[in-house]
Amino acid sequence: MKKLLVGAAIFLTMLSGNTPSKKYGGITVIGDSIASGYGLSEYVSGNNYSALDSFGNLLGAESAEYENYAVDGRKSGELLAAFSDKNDPLVRSVSDADNVIISIGGNDFLKPMLDAIKMQALTDTDFFLSILEGDISAGNISEYSNGILQSALTAAREVDVDETVSNIRKITDRISSLNPDARVILLTVYNPFAGNVLLTAASEAAEEKLAELNGGIKSLAGENIFVADIYEVFKGHEAGYTNIGRLDIHPSSAGHYKIYETVSEILNTPAESQL
Repeated sequence: MKKLLVGAAIFLTMLSGNTPSKKYGGITVIGDSIASGYGLSEYVSGNNYSALDSFGNLLGAESAEYENYAVDGRKSGELLAAFSDKNDPLVRSVSDADNVIISIGGNDFLKPMLDAIKMQALTDTDFFLSILEGDISAGNISEYSNGILQSALTAAREVDVDETVSNIRKITDRISSLNPDARVILLTVYNPFAGNVLLTAASEAAEEKLAELNGGIKSLAGENIFVADIYEVFKGHEAGYTNIGRLDIHPSSAGHYKIYETVSEILNTPAESQL
């Protein structure tokens, strides 16, 4: 129904001879699979414009110009390296944009943890045999959860938060040198593990590192750099705002809409009043 209403509105606009007004100037989205729309039902791998309900595409529909150069699986160091190639279309897009929105850091931190949890789950045959046999006891769940905790802790300890924050700082510095007038919006990283009872231990393991990472991201705010605190927006709603129920850390359609709302609030506020 929603798509029919939108289509009707566009058709009526065409008949009237007017073009839809755009709230924003040029927007460029860069970063990782959260920014590409990965995990949404309409997403096609490699096509960042395929999922109309991604936060980037929702913002793009309200922008005079919109480009999305997010890359699935991209880490902060890889995004930084992209700025070294002056022929990379990302560099040209960022140089021309009025607003640059960055989602980065999740693959540096959350993906290694999720991979470790999946490996633990696949190798814990005793737990899955107990499920098949209908023997789901508190003891079994506790033992399984402890195994997940150890796997998550091991992966979390290997994350170099200082390096990730340093990479993000260098990215924002590079953008500022290319385009001093651009408004840069950094997204903090949410904790998807908080949305699943069996992953409570992993959530607890993630919190300390997330506090460091998000604290580092927030410390970069100033001048034309702003922070959209997605961690706080998702807090308490992770089960609905992510796909963690199927062991996918990416935002659901509802999650993308909340990111869209949070970023829109920043875009709708004059930059000078945010300082």
